[in-house]
Amino acid sequence: MSAPILVGYERSESAQRALQVAIQRCNEKHAPLLVLAVEEAPLDPTGPRAFGTMGDGSPMQGPFPELPDIHELLQEAKDLVENGAVAKAEYAWAIGEPGALIVETAQDYKAQLIVVGQGHHGFLGRAFGADVAAEVQKHAGIPVEVVD
Repeated sequence: MSAPILVGYERSESAQRALQVAIQRCNEKHAPLLVLAVEEAPLDPTGPRAFGTMGDGSPMQGPFPELPDIHELLQEAKDLVENGAVAKAEYAWAIGEPGALIVETAQDYKAQLIVVGQGHHGFLGRAFGADVAAEVQKHAGIPVEVVD
């Protein structure tokens, strides 16, 4: 089987369209699909670092909470993928900066293509003017399809 096609997925119309495009590309190329949902870590200016992992936190904030919402998000993606009849699909999630994690995951899985929605950026991206699609295109080293 060929290398997977990775799609960055979030709760947005653009990401849903990107998932549909990724499903189509998987069917065209007979490739597996990898759906990646990224939860941006909350900033904690009082803590020793700006980002954390599960269980981390600060004395003021306590540990970061579990993320049931991300599991619901991946279930929504799974429901859409099952309707698209992809031969093989995997689902993953990560916490951190979306652009970097999408690129890193694509490299780890040796993906042949990354598909992202144009609107794929959350609170931190909007607050600091980051454009996840542009970051992915800049650093991916493989083809990136950006879906409006």
